[in-house]
Amino acid sequence: MRAMILAAGFGTRMRPLTDHTPKPLLNVAGRPLLEHHLLRLEAAGVDDIVINVGHLAQKILEHFAAARSPCGLLQARWQGRGRELTLTFSHETTPLETGGGIARALTLPGALTADDADETPFLLINGDVWCDVDLGALMAQALASQTQCLPPRPLAGLVLVDNPPHHPSGDFLLMQDGEVCDGPVNGTDERMDNADRLTFSGVSWLSPRLIRRALHETPALREGDGVFKLAPLLRDAMQRGEARGLHHRGEWIDVGTPARLDELDRLLSDRPTHPGA
Repeated sequence: MRAMILAAGFGTRMRPLTDHTPKPLLNVAGRPLLEHHLLRLEAAGVDDIVINVGHLAQKILEHFAAARSPCGLLQARWQGRGRELTLTFSHETTPLETGGGIARALTLPGALTADDADETPFLLINGDVWCDVDLGALMAQALASQTQCLPPRPLAGLVLVDNPPHHPSGDFLLMQDGEVCDGPVNGTDERMDNADRLTFSGVSWLSPRLIRRALHETPALREGDGVFKLAPLLRDAMQRGEARGLHHRGEWIDVGTPARLDELDRLLSDRPTHPGA
């Protein structure tokens, strides 16, 4: 599987730290936050990673010494703990939101998918969260979903966590059978009596078909500047029974404020160095 890291945001809540440094390059336990994601992906066996960049993009490109490949892609080779990873950068000169950013990444030849017909799922990680979920298990869930014979075939798998103090109401319901819902689909669903409303961690897997179908069914998404959010597409998939979930009970930090950045720095500084750190 391949992966995409969302790293194009402005980091507004992190100011003044992000006035001159993009959030993905903020130091955490001796290395940029973005590199912690790369190390975890390396440990999970991912070799090809797309990173979208926007705010202070040039600093990220320079950090990784990105250059144009023969096919015109902005790419770099990054040395992990055990091997080199191929990084492809999707430079957004104007913010595209999450959905638009993924749609643009899917147009980069051979980067996020092998070709336009490839429906192999990819991992998707928000660059401003940290989560020690087992990415290998998440990849296994994604690949297993593609062999499901009976419809509907899942198009998304969300890692959900217990609701933090700053988001006590949660985001989505996780059913006991692993399906994720936003609310009753047709009237009252009895399965919701035992469902937990949890918070989306910002870590997931997606099928390229989720984005391509939305672009096909909604012409407005293809027009104009290509800016659109991912959340409505996920909720549509939930309505169709195409979203699965995994309740992660380990560490998770939404690195949205300087205080939480310090919290993550303390957490990772106290951990022994290992491939999944």
